[in-house]
Amino acid sequence: MSIVSLSALAVVAVVSIVFLKPKNGEIALMLGIAASVVIFLSLLGSAQGIIKQVNNIVAASGMNTSYIVILLKVVGICMVTEFAVNTCTDAGSRSLAGSVSLAGKLMATAAALPLYTDIMNTVLGIMK
Repeated sequence: MSIVSLSALAVVAVVSIVFLKPKNGEIALMLGIAASVVIFLSLLGSAQGIIKQVNNIVAASGMNTSYIVILLKVVGICMVTEFAVNTCTDAGSRSLAGSVSLAGKLMATAAALPLYTDIMNTVLGIMK
């Protein structure tokens, strides 16, 4: 889906939500979540092309693929976390959104720990 299609879907959903919210808030919330899921899933299709291109660049450069795997994991965690936080915020649960945000930050940090270890070992190796 192009950005024009995604934007049009979002605008139509928002206008519909604005009209539905005073009469039926539950349906408006479900419409918002459904539109968000459709947009999110359409972006996952684009992610495959990005991953292929990154793999081609890594293969051409001879880099260590473990660093790319870490990068892609962290980006994936950030995307899923942002989606969940926005959904919780739209549903009116800011405290749950904050908890999900914190969990995403901790998970991204944990996923990147092997990278931090390699950087620290490199720095210590230079200092010797």
